[in-house]
Amino acid sequence: MRSQTRAHYEAVIFDLDRTLIEHDQDPTELFLAACFAAGIEPFCGAETLELAAEVVRQRSAALDAETYERRVFETAAAATGTEIPAGDLVRAYDDALDNGAVSLRPGADAALAAATNRSTAIVTNGPADTHTTKLEAAGLTGRVDAVVYGTDTSRVKPAREPFELALERLEVEPDEVLKVGDSLSKDVKGANALGIDTAWIPFDDRDRTAADPEPTYTISSLSDLPDLLTG
Repeated sequence: MRSQTRAHYEAVIFDLDRTLIEHDQDPTELFLAACFAAGIEPFCGAETLELAAEVVRQRSAALDAETYERRVFETAAAATGTEIPAGDLVRAYDDALDNGAVSLRPGADAALAAATNRSTAIVTNGPADTHTTKLEAAGLTGRVDAVVYGTDTSRVKPAREPFELALERLEVEPDEVLKVGDSLSKDVKGANALGIDTAWIPFDDRDRTAADPEPTYTISSLSDLPDLLTG
């Protein structure tokens, strides 16, 4: 924890995936089902796909869902030295994917309720065409004052642009805001660069390393956020 002093925040900015919501479909099973449907031998595991997705998000934010998926699969395949019919795999993946199959993470309702008297936003690296469906399915539409999608800016978190756009839409200054998210490399690093306080929620009980950016607070789940905001 970088600071023991709890400030009064005028606004709270949340991450979406793995912070406010979780996916009900198992990503590995989804990928395997898509490979089977496309007649492709599975060429990598979940970790390689996640790394490929991060590479694609950092290289270009303004991608529609189909182009994004194609580039993720192509990047993962290249990393394993495999040639794939990416178009066939994307179509099979889209047939199997249900962007509405999401649920609120434990403590999300309480966290949002605790932030009710403050300005609130969601900043996600995901594209608008898929993530609006997630918001609707999770019952989050209209529960925050602003949403910044990955397709709204030229670069995604941890770049400055998404955070700056959220600050502009909420009409607040960096020192008035708390950013809540699960990613040290995206949420915490990006917010730290603008002087925004952060509450990090480790996903899968991950520990920080010396090379990781330091959050203002580390909380075990969203259930701890109300105490942080009111304590």
